[in-house]
Amino acid sequence: MERPWFKSWPKDLPRSLDYPEVPIFTFLDNTARRVPKKKAVIFYGYEITYGELNEWSDRFANALASMGVKKGDRVGLFLENCPQFIIAYYGALKAGAILVPINPMFKEMEVESQLNDSGTETLVTLDFLYPTIKNVRRNTKLRNIIVTSYRDFLPEKPTLPIHISMEYEKETFPETTEFTELLKKYEAKPPKVNINPKEDLALLQYSSGTTGEPKAAMLTHYNTVVNIVGGVKWAKVVEDDIVLSVLPLFHVLGMQQTMNCSIYMGNTIVLLSRFDLEAILKGVEMYKCTIMVSIAPIDQAIATYPYTKSYDLSSLRLCVSGGAPVPLSVFEKFKEVTGCELLEGYGLSETISQVTINPLDRPKRGSVGIPVFDVDAKIVDIETGTKELALGEEGEIIFKGPQVMKGYWNQPELTKATIRDGWIYTGDIARMDEDGYIYIVGRKKEMLIVSGYKVWAAEVEQLLKKHPAVYQAAIVGVPDPQLGEKVKAYVVLRPDYKDRVTEEKLKEWAKRKMADYKCPKEIEFVNQLPRSGSGKILKRMLTHKI
Repeated sequence: MERPWFKSWPKDLPRSLDYPEVPIFTFLDNTARRVPKKKAVIFYGYEITYGELNEWSDRFANALASMGVKKGDRVGLFLENCPQFIIAYYGALKAGAILVPINPMFKEMEVESQLNDSGTETLVTLDFLYPTIKNVRRNTKLRNIIVTSYRDFLPEKPTLPIHISMEYEKETFPETTEFTELLKKYEAKPPKVNINPKEDLALLQYSSGTTGEPKAAMLTHYNTVVNIVGGVKWAKVVEDDIVLSVLPLFHVLGMQQTMNCSIYMGNTIVLLSRFDLEAILKGVEMYKCTIMVSIAPIDQAIATYPYTKSYDLSSLRLCVSGGAPVPLSVFEKFKEVTGCELLEGYGLSETISQVTINPLDRPKRGSVGIPVFDVDAKIVDIETGTKELALGEEGEIIFKGPQVMKGYWNQPELTKATIRDGWIYTGDIARMDEDGYIYIVGRKKEMLIVSGYKVWAAEVEQLLKKHPAVYQAAIVGVPDPQLGEKVKAYVVLRPDYKDRVTEEKLKEWAKRKMADYKCPKEIEFVNQLPRSGSGKILKRMLTHKI
C-alpha cells in the first residue's frame, strides 16, 4: 500500500533492507578483524583500539562464564559512561547473558526494584556507586558484584575537562570482584554460546509503567541489529566518521546511535562520562568529531552559550536529536553557532531507538521525520485504537516493524495491551502531514519528559507516598526553559504531620530516594486534591491552576 511518506523518501535509499541474522557482538568481532589498530574509544585522552576492545570483551566473557554466568542469565550494568560499560556490554553478550542497563542516577529503592524484577545475579558498577548496591544487596539475588573505577581508564593528564566524580582515588571493597583483575586473569577465550538472534534476548530495557511499577522491554539480538544497520544506512555513516558520545549508554539513544552503530561501522568514539558543555565543545574541536547525537536541553545549551562560536565546530556534518521535541527557536540558533542542521527523530525503549527520523536532504523543523526502513506507521483514534485517521488529524501513533520488542518481561497482560496484531501502541498523540512527516503533539499517558528522560507521574507519586507524612500526591509537569518540563508535586499531608514537615524537607527526602530528574522541583501542600465523581484526581484542574 502506498504510504504518504513514500513521496518524501530519500531518492538514494531503498525502502527495505536485508538485515544479518547475527548476534550483536558479531559486529565487534568483525570490526576488530578489519581494523584492529584503529582507535575505537578515546576517553579523555585514554585511547583503546578495536583490537584491545575486542580482546578485553573476550576476556570479560570468559570471566563471567567462570563465575557461573550462563546463557539467559541477567547481568546488570550500573555504570556512568566509561570504557568499562562497552567492555562489559559486549563481554556479557558474548557469554550469552541478557543485559540489564540500570540508570546510574537511581537511588536505592529504584535499583532494588529493577534488580529484583529482572532477577539479576551479576552486576558491574563503579566504585562511587557501590554504596547504593551495598545497602540493597541483602534484599536482592545478587551473587557477583564487579567493581571498577574511572581511574582504571583515565590518563594522568586528561585532554578534556572531567567531572568532580572522576577526581576521586580508586576504592575497592570486600565481597566484590575487581574489574581490571578479571581482564588480567582470564584469557581472551569467550565461551561458545549458540544464539538464535530472532528469539534470544539481548536486553531488558527498563522504563517505568503507568502504574509506577518497572517494566522491561524484551529486546532480541535481531531487534537491535535491525536498528543498528538501518541507523547507519539512513545517516550515511562512513568508517572515517568520529562520533561524540555524551548521552548515557544505558539509554537506547546513546547505546545505539553512539556506541553500537559506531562499533558496527568502525568509527572512533569520543566518550564523555556525562554532560559538560565545555567538554562537548572542546571535544568536537580537538578530535574533529563529525557526528553528535544529543537531546533538546543539550541543543539549547549549545545554541545559547555565549562562547560556542569561539570553538571550531566546522568538522560536524550530522547532529541528531531525540528524546524530546526541540523548541523551534533553537533550530536556527543551533545552525548559526555550529554550522550544522539539527535533525530530529523519534523512538522508544520498546523499539530500541528510532522508528522515525528526518530525511537528511529534506528535514522539516518541528517534525520527528518519517518512518524509517521497513517501519509502518498509523495515526489511530484514541478511544478504540482501531480506526486509522485522516492526514492532519490527531490521534495515537502506532508502529509496526522488525525493531518492535517481543513484549514486556513477565507481564503478558501489559504486552497484549501494548502490542496488537504486531502494532505497538505508543501512548503518544501525533498527526501526520500530507508528506508523511510526523509531529508529536501530546501524550495519552500521564508522563513528563524532563531533560529527555521519561518520568511517569504514577511512579513518582508512589515513591512520595513512602514518606510517612504523605497521605496523597499528584504529579504534574511544569514548563521549564532548560529542562523542557520539571516535576511539580501537590501533596496532602497526614493530619498528625501538618506543621511538622516542610516542602523543602520533603524535597530533600525525595532527592535521597529517586533519580534527580524525577525529583519534584516544586512541592505545594494542599488540603485536598480535586476529584471527579468517580474519585479520579482531576490533574487538569491542577495544571490550570499553574
